[in-house]
Amino acid sequence: MWFICWYVGWVLRRLLILGLLCSGSAFGQKVSSTLPVGTVIPSISCDANPNQTYALYLPSNISPKRNWPIIYVFDPGARGQLAVETVRVAAEKYGYIVAASNNSHNGPLGGFAEAADAMWRDTQTKLPVDEHRRYTAGMSGGARVATRIALGCKDCMAGVIAHAATFMGQSAPPPDMKFAYFAAVGNADFNFPEFVALRKKFEDVHARYKIRVFEGEHGWGPPEVWDEALNWMDLQAMVAGTLARDARRIQHNFDERMAQAGQLAADGDVLESAREYQSMVRDFSSLTDVTPAREQAAAVAKDKAYRNAEKQEAEEVSRQAQLTADISSQIVAVRDGLDAVRLHELRSQMADLKKKADAVAKNNDRDSLVYRRTRQQVVAEAFEDGQAAFDLKKYDQALQDFEIAAAGARHPEYSQFQRARAYALSGDPKDLIATLKLAVGLGFDDASALDGDEFKAYRELPEFQELVAQLKNKPQ
Repeated sequence: MWFICWYVGWVLRRLLILGLLCSGSAFGQKVSSTLPVGTVIPSISCDANPNQTYALYLPSNISPKRNWPIIYVFDPGARGQLAVETVRVAAEKYGYIVAASNNSHNGPLGGFAEAADAMWRDTQTKLPVDEHRRYTAGMSGGARVATRIALGCKDCMAGVIAHAATFMGQSAPPPDMKFAYFAAVGNADFNFPEFVALRKKFEDVHARYKIRVFEGEHGWGPPEVWDEALNWMDLQAMVAGTLARDARRIQHNFDERMAQAGQLAADGDVLESAREYQSMVRDFSSLTDVTPAREQAAAVAKDKAYRNAEKQEAEEVSRQAQLTADISSQIVAVRDGLDAVRLHELRSQMADLKKKADAVAKNNDRDSLVYRRTRQQVVAEAFEDGQAAFDLKKYDQALQDFEIAAAGARHPEYSQFQRARAYALSGDPKDLIATLKLAVGLGFDDASALDGDEFKAYRELPEFQELVAQLKNKPQ
């Protein structure tokens, strides 16, 4: 039933986005003198919808004399300021406005449509936005939102920058996809397999895309990945004719990437080396002579080591699917309620998987990556199911989901805090206090989180006040 509710809501939201983003709006002719530049502004209220806010970054050299590219960013936890901080350095370097919603978040009641509409209207009224260079970006569920918006409004977005997730519902890119797509994923990210599958789908429709693999787990890519993403979008704009071509910059980029691809091959990573050469052929074909990259791509593709690496990658994807299958099916069963025995068994399975993943994490070899991806995947499934149940006020289910997530999580304090919220809304002060103490003991340190309305009825409890004081005095 929760899925049906989510799906109906999604359809309505999608129709809303299609109507609003395609409707157009007047473009701002000046930058408000009250908005600071070169620094992250944590919260801007939308004039037409004050309940919607977004974090904003304006490059220090912004002026009303020309229009500027803008990136609309969606974080799965509605952490607008954090999202803007991740891209700030690259945005300053390449001259991008960045706006990130403080409202849109994962879950069936995530509210991305209202957030996107409000942020869209507000920025294009107040700021000198280039209508030909508007982009969406996001991480995890936010990446799926960013992609869905670009797909829904057809030509209104020039590109998407997706971190840690791709298309919603594992759908394939349409043959007529016009926007450029920069995808970034950690090598130990549980969503890694969908990026492997996406590569072939992009090739099938001849899309303009680049997939950047970095070292890390599920989350935003590091600053250097954002630098690559915005630089790549600039090159795509030169191809499209929406940014003046810079021959020196184009050649510098080509030479630099040729060197990077060669270094990957020298380091033994023939798979990523070949893919980088192939990407260069796509990216620079209409900008400069790509013969050196084309020849190297063909040569590496003939290497037996390349074919073996492709086979190994496919085997890792298959192994992850096998490892997660049983646990995933049990997590789904939580929606119908698990008895104490089955809950204990599932919690033990999660703990065992966490132990294995932690044991091999330091090795950073191919085998360890599979275990780390698997652990993250089932933890994320349990956590997201818990969030969905929470939004639908199914607190008993949420408690079980978050308990399962905590058993396998590398940072269980966040799942325990969610359990505390569920106890608060269930009217259970005893378990609320006990679980909050557990979360704090595990490392939870966000004192502001206790200001939430769900804790209003418990703020006069001495033990609750002690926890608030403890968090406020804790080094951040």
